[in-house]
Amino acid sequence: MRYPIGMMLAGAMALGVAACAPAETPVDTGNVEPPAVDGEEMMMGEMPGEDAQTAAAEAAQAEAETGVVYAGEDKKGGEVSVPVGETLRIELETVPTAGYVWQIAEMPGFLELTAENTRPTNPALQSQPGFTGGNHYMSFDLKASAPGTGVIKLTEGRPWESEEAPSDTFEVTVTVTPAE
Repeated sequence: MRYPIGMMLAGAMALGVAACAPAETPVDTGNVEPPAVDGEEMMMGEMPGEDAQTAAAEAAQAEAETGVVYAGEDKKGGEVSVPVGETLRIELETVPTAGYVWQIAEMPGFLELTAENTRPTNPALQSQPGFTGGNHYMSFDLKASAPGTGVIKLTEGRPWESEEAPSDTFEVTVTVTPAE
């Protein structure tokens, strides 16, 4: 069955107008209560002060650098030296809640990926109940298995946007030295 174009346009306009019209019966939202968690109300914690936020971030950074050769944004385009058998941790800031993640694009054969992790950039604030989003650090732990020199390259982007250019890149030249 064929419908005249005028009838289809009239029908579409009627639907559009109806969708924009206010509801005939107003909805009473009343007081909105926070969701209950295990029978208790979920409440936002007290906002941590600036000193507490700074202290928590510094403690988390110190922990991230412990027991590894650490390379952050300050090593972009630079060089780093790692003894055989040790772990190189590359840690960069990103926004995973918006889909942006770092991925290894190139890596020399003498490095072995042993772990990937994330941690909040502001742990005191981002650990509050109900807090969502925010920037995070994403880290890659790479074990140095043999002496050599090569470049490791990471790219940042949304994995499903494979046709898009990376939003950022990170390269560092890695020299693995014989164990002492």
